[in-house]
Amino acid sequence: MNKLPYLHYGKDKNSLVKTYFIALIPLLLFSFYKNGILLYQNKLISFIDMFIPLYFYIISVLVGFLVAHLNKSDKREYVLYALILACTISINTNMLLYPIVLFVSLFIASFLQKKKEFNLLAFTRILLILALLLNSYSYMNVAEKIEAFNYNYLDIFIGYGVGGLASNSLFFCFIAFLILSFNKFYKKVIPIASSFSAFIVFILLFFITKNEIYLENLLNGSLYFAFVFVGTDLYVSPYTKMGKIIYGLVIGLFTALLSIFVPIYEAPYLVILLVSLFFPIFDKIIPKKRLQA
Repeated sequence: MNKLPYLHYGKDKNSLVKTYFIALIPLLLFSFYKNGILLYQNKLISFIDMFIPLYFYIISVLVGFLVAHLNKSDKREYVLYALILACTISINTNMLLYPIVLFVSLFIASFLQKKKEFNLLAFTRILLILALLLNSYSYMNVAEKIEAFNYNYLDIFIGYGVGGLASNSLFFCFIAFLILSFNKFYKKVIPIASSFSAFIVFILLFFITKNEIYLENLLNGSLYFAFVFVGTDLYVSPYTKMGKIIYGLVIGLFTALLSIFVPIYEAPYLVILLVSLFFPIFDKIIPKKRLQA
């Protein structure tokens, strides 16, 4: 991995990684409730199936640890990567296929990144979903498939809408963002700028088309989860203030536009991967006087 120009000590990076883990906790807990406890309480799944979300998180941690061990890389970082990826998958993911696909995808991405800089998380996410799409793949849990609950916009905002295991709650993504913002090394400008440009485009698309799908996309946490946890990559995102602003605006703009053709669960990762290939350019748009986190 590259050295981080805005982190001067190893403990700074460790502090930031630790904060990412803490920020994930509210999302993981809500995920267990929505995709486990709530379904069990309504007699839609068995007691054993209630723990499926926990299975995916535990197995992801183990895979991340294994890939880091084989690559002789920072184990905390790869465990974090794997856990973030687990948050974005469907509750219907094949439980036997998932650890294999995650391991292969993460290992390939880590190998290729040694030769070319790109957003490892976004690339791995794309490989992961492409492989899982070979099977029937839906983001709906049991309750959503049979329309057991009548969800409104407030429910979607809280996280009861369709989405990844722990990535579809806008409310808890905001909580995670606040937690991360307390760490001075977190690139909070990127998700702020991304969210702003995506918001503008979605509002315009709604008024032009009158299609409520754009309002649902605006409230779906899947969009913001990608901005908060993936777009702010430690290594392949700008580190100057203006670079981060423009980078974020571009990601939000093209994510919103791409969502016209691609589901909101996938669009931000495609955009983040492509834009990350050119991230050094954003730091050179306006000459920098000093480095900023």
